[in-house]
Amino acid sequence: MLKYIYKYSMLMFLYSITTVYANDNVEHIVWNKAPIKISLPVGKERRIDFPVPIEIELTETANNNSKALQIREDGSIYWTAEHAFEPQRIIVFTTKTGYTYLMDVEARENAPDYPVVIVDDRIDKEVLKGISHKQGHLNKYNYDYVDLTRFAAKNVYAPLRLIEPLPGVVRVAVTHEELPLYKGGDLITKPMAQWRSPTIPGFYVTAVRISSNSLNSVVFDPRLLRGDWVAAATQHAVVNPVGSEGDTTTWYLVSNQPFEEAAP
Repeated sequence: MLKYIYKYSMLMFLYSITTVYANDNVEHIVWNKAPIKISLPVGKERRIDFPVPIEIELTETANNNSKALQIREDGSIYWTAEHAFEPQRIIVFTTKTGYTYLMDVEARENAPDYPVVIVDDRIDKEVLKGISHKQGHLNKYNYDYVDLTRFAAKNVYAPLRLIEPLPGVVRVAVTHEELPLYKGGDLITKPMAQWRSPTIPGFYVTAVRISSNSLNSVVFDPRLLRGDWVAAATQHAVVNPVGSEGDTTTWYLVSNQPFEEAAP
């Protein structure tokens, strides 16, 4: 049976990064508070290695023009652009150190596809050793539905200073298309962001933007959700009529598979 939680919370970020040196077929970029410039080759995968686990905040343009995007526990990003796009400011923040980076990412034909390694001299070798050791014991993570929902809510609404990272939880790409997720209510439902938990079994939590398209109020009832969800929460219990204050809110849907597979 679907479990549900009513929650609240808060989002935002910022900061800085560059110096580049090459070694054979690897590009090294040293963080120096200037944005990291990354060019993705259209149709080919490029790997970007950060020294610690990270999460990223994608723009809609970058997300819509990416064919595949995977973020590994060790901080590596595997990114394939499906179409060319102009430089986009991407926010990267670490789940272990609290550092924040900026990347200016573009996609173009014939861009290089050799790996990029980000070097950050601020990160102590002992920190890296500890992270490496813990990565072999992912089954020790013990996050529940409430932890994941609270984490997603803070990433959507909270200022950066109030966001506490969950080690091992990483952001993954999600469709931004509107989907019919709710029965009996005239609502526009559109996924915003998705995160993956390293727990065993693993879970996904997706923040979904809800907008009223009705002259009537809609009271959230998790039993009316379409899809295969193990838990659901809402920022506000009621979606007010279109055009009035409170006619939009956010739902948080937890599944044991990626959103696209759990959605109807």
